[in-house]
Amino acid sequence: MQRSQCRLIRKWKLSFLRTVSMLFTAVLVAGLAGIPTHAWAAARAGSDPEPVVEELIPANDLVRTIQTMLTNMGYYDGPSDGRMNAALRKSIKAYQKRLGRKVDGEVSEELAKHMETQSKVGAMLRHIDEVREKNIEAAKKALLSNDATRELLTKSTSEEVADPTRDSSPCFQKPAEKCLLEEAVESAKAIHKAELRDWALGEILVAQAKAGFLDGAISTVRRIGDARLIIVALRDIARAQARAGRIKEAWEAAQIIPRHFQRLEALTSIADIQIKNGDNDGAHETAAQIILMSDRLKDPLQHVTLLAQMAVVLTKIGDIGGAEDALVSAQKIARSQEFTDKLSELEKGAALRHVASAFAEIGQPTRALSLIKEVTGAYDRTAVLMSAATAQATSGDTIAALATSKKIESNRYRSVVQGRIAVALARKGELARAARTISKALDSTNDIELPYARSYAIGQLTLSLVEIGVNYGNGNLIKAADTANEIENDRLRAYALWTVAAAQAKKGLRREVGKTEKLALEATDAIGSTLSQVWMLGDIATENIQAGQIDRAAKAFKRGIVIAESIQNAWGRARALAKMAITLHEFP
Repeated sequence: MQRSQCRLIRKWKLSFLRTVSMLFTAVLVAGLAGIPTHAWAAARAGSDPEPVVEELIPANDLVRTIQTMLTNMGYYDGPSDGRMNAALRKSIKAYQKRLGRKVDGEVSEELAKHMETQSKVGAMLRHIDEVREKNIEAAKKALLSNDATRELLTKSTSEEVADPTRDSSPCFQKPAEKCLLEEAVESAKAIHKAELRDWALGEILVAQAKAGFLDGAISTVRRIGDARLIIVALRDIARAQARAGRIKEAWEAAQIIPRHFQRLEALTSIADIQIKNGDNDGAHETAAQIILMSDRLKDPLQHVTLLAQMAVVLTKIGDIGGAEDALVSAQKIARSQEFTDKLSELEKGAALRHVASAFAEIGQPTRALSLIKEVTGAYDRTAVLMSAATAQATSGDTIAALATSKKIESNRYRSVVQGRIAVALARKGELARAARTISKALDSTNDIELPYARSYAIGQLTLSLVEIGVNYGNGNLIKAADTANEIENDRLRAYALWTVAAAQAKKGLRREVGKTEKLALEATDAIGSTLSQVWMLGDIATENIQAGQIDRAAKAFKRGIVIAESIQNAWGRARALAKMAITLHEFP
């Protein structure tokens, strides 16, 4: 027993002496190499030897840059000394994992560039958030400054929750505007994300106002959390009242809008409806007030936009002199030093685009095109060329219209305009030229790279074929069905096919209607979003009502209601029901 203990003691002493000798050697080597002793201690303890290698690496500007950016983004709290270390490697891995990138913890130029981009995006988002908060605060002040809108900020309904026991089946069995909107509000209560809930509520209140449920619309406004959207909601209520033909109520609703521009937007809708109703005197008075009140706008782009819109209104009611004065004033503002000082060159181009488009809309395409050199931005130039070419085609100058359309760089928009020109050619009796123009436009869609853009262009050309077919030849309706079936996007294809089927029914092409409706149903079923299905069917029903095809409208509405009832997502269900309520309101 004693011999055994002695052997153990001798063995322990020998191990101790070996350890001391190794540590002494490690300290000596570390001192000579300038390496911190803790690194050797860690290595002896069996830990990762990476820190030894990393700390031998000299300072590096790329590493320092990445350290700084990771610190700014909250991933790293170590030194920004340009030296790789374990904490930095761990931070890089965390960043890569969060962004869904390959997780290797390595420093590279590509990683630095990606971080720089993310840093800029983050800064932009923070700026947007700051501006958003500032605008919300300004909107609150605007609402509080008006006795009529102050109470809208009192959210007595903010704690509302949806009733899970509610039986909605009676409403779907016998749909009515009121019950559909009540169900929409109930669905909106179940939307947890504030932004999405406000979005749905905005659509619901428009439907309520259009249907004449003004008290319900005001209650819905009180449910909206974002003060900016409350102001937009008030504008939309006034617009909806105007579109429903309740001009007096629309005026009253517009007067309580605290933001000047939104109030003028509502009044613009009133002027448009007054013209539609044949109330030219009323429209003239409204336009005159808008022009006068627009002088108070601080944003010159908004001022130009309204003047251009009022020029179109005044032209429609025969006040050519007033329209000319409005457009001259708009051009003067767009070219003024004040405009240049306040807004960018791109915004100046946008302002002149509004002026040019107004000239085109009032039948002066030459004056519209005279401004094209001053219009900056590809989108704005395209808009002017499209407006001018359409105006030339409408006036019968199809040769000039085709020449203008060739200046449009985008195949997508050029083909759309050429479809409109084809309709104008058919109107003149030049059916062969119209057919050739449509054919060339369809051929050019093959060069459109983006699938949705190509689908949009083919869809618009289908509608041109429908217009020509309804008015000038049944053969175009058969070609329209074939063209519509080439559309890749399911929703656009379904919409085009339903439109073609309605036109074929109107012309008595019963055999063709059955074929086209079968394709339309298949395309509708292929639409991935049930909300999109409902929305499209609502649009189809409304168009059939306007065309006097009430039976077809009722079928589209019934399909929409069945799909709307099946939607489980609260946001989609609320919006779908609001859409169906508006559609139902359109029925005579």
